[in-house]
Amino acid sequence: MVTVEKELGVGAVYLHCEMVRLRHPPSDSRRSLQRLRCPSMPRRVFLSAGLLLGCIALAHAAAPVEVGVQPLREVALPVSGTAPASAIAPNDSHIAAEVTAKVLRVHAEVGGTVSAGQLLLELDPADYRLALAQADAQVAAARARVALAEQRLRRAQSLKQRQFVADDEVLELETGVQAARADLDVARAQRAIAARNVDKCRIVAPFAGVVLERQAQVGGLALPGAILLRLVDLAPAEIEAQIQAAHAEALPQATDLVFESQGHRYPARLLRLSPVVEAAARTRVARLTFIDRAAPAGSSGTLRWTTADVLLPPELMVKRDQELGAFVVEDGRARFVPAPAAQEGRPFPVDLPPETWIVVRGHQALRDGQPVTVIVGAR
Repeated sequence: MVTVEKELGVGAVYLHCEMVRLRHPPSDSRRSLQRLRCPSMPRRVFLSAGLLLGCIALAHAAAPVEVGVQPLREVALPVSGTAPASAIAPNDSHIAAEVTAKVLRVHAEVGGTVSAGQLLLELDPADYRLALAQADAQVAAARARVALAEQRLRRAQSLKQRQFVADDEVLELETGVQAARADLDVARAQRAIAARNVDKCRIVAPFAGVVLERQAQVGGLALPGAILLRLVDLAPAEIEAQIQAAHAEALPQATDLVFESQGHRYPARLLRLSPVVEAAARTRVARLTFIDRAAPAGSSGTLRWTTADVLLPPELMVKRDQELGAFVVEDGRARFVPAPAAQEGRPFPVDLPPETWIVVRGHQALRDGQPVTVIVGAR
């Protein structure tokens, strides 16, 4: 090694002398003096110097570079989404009258809870009871007509066997029986309608709930369709959220869905997502259920979730060949992964498996395909 260094030093001196000669051609009187100062060098010295310098350069190029790495799942930033949401009761019904009648009694008050089938209001059924009695009489009369028609038919059929009655008379009596039976069916239907109108004067709760509003007043006239009470279901509420159409497709794969309202967090689970985009707001309706405890019906707040997408921090971004991306380690070498959607200075998305080793230190000076020595967790 010492011999080589000496030869390199002498070679450097010789090269300097040759450059001086080329710039300033010596005169005859100076040539002899320069020969003494700059002796001629063997060609092998130059070859040795070139080979040595080349080997040193190759050794530096092939030497692995030390970099710090971490798995993608540890360095990735979660991508979250938000949407306005509210807790909706399964049923929020306006109880209305179905018949015209005077309000007789009110059995439910605002703020009170009722069970399914519990009596809420009574309307005056007097007129409808009279109509029911009239319908009962019509049914009885129709039965009598049917009995009379059937008796006449049986007598005619007996006389026909002795040929005292013509066939046309028997046919006419048979038709009379059928008509009487039809009239009985009509009377029975009318009676059912009258009975149903009487039942409609007793308004019961269709489900267990709480009374939020009361419009009915005792002595007031209730008309068909007039709102008497507002009843809200006591069953656990559902969450209704307005999701931006651009983010809706990622919602079914999202995790950590939480409804936030009044400083409380309520874990939720997606039930269904409407396929229709609301034209004005460009949103899609999502319905979710509470996993544990439920927020009170009518609560408003924000739905938050984490998508399956991942973002890398902007400090891991590098630029190679006018492309932005990040370096990963594969088989002991650095590989540049482009990120087409990346923007300088902002977190950027990558499509890589969670266990991918991401270069988190020493990435700025790396080259694609360069051998590396990794230090796990260094950043």
